[in-house]
Amino acid sequence: MTADTGKYADFEGVRGQAVALRREGLSLRQIRDRLRIYNNGLLHRPVKGEPAPEWTKRPNAKDDLRDRARELRLQGMTYDQIQVELGCSKSSISLWVRDLPKVDHRTPAEQGREAALKRWAHESPLREAARQTAVQAQPSR
Repeated sequence: MTADTGKYADFEGVRGQAVALRREGLSLRQIRDRLRIYNNGLLHRPVKGEPAPEWTKRPNAKDDLRDRARELRLQGMTYDQIQVELGCSKSSISLWVRDLPKVDHRTPAEQGREAALKRWAHESPLREAARQTAVQAQPSR
């Protein structure tokens, strides 16, 4: 059996150094530069299980958009409507609201039927009033 004499043969020694540096609050990049470990696989193994320093964590950039997208979805809006409202991608919206109940999707025929009923609910009284005016304006025979 041959002994490993490579650059990173002393894994436990490297691990001890990496964990100590991580606990001091160094980022992976800083640890990499100090220990001269330029292989990402070898860099991540020694510090596995050690939490990252708080200063390296960034806040979620779109928390406000995410919250607003969830509100809109709960109001019954579709992905397309939310996309127009917020100006972000549908894939992001999908990730943010996928655990919420689905909107009751209607077929295009149902949507057209509903739009026609709404239009005629407004239009019918106007036409009936115009018809009555025309009938009253006609001379009797």
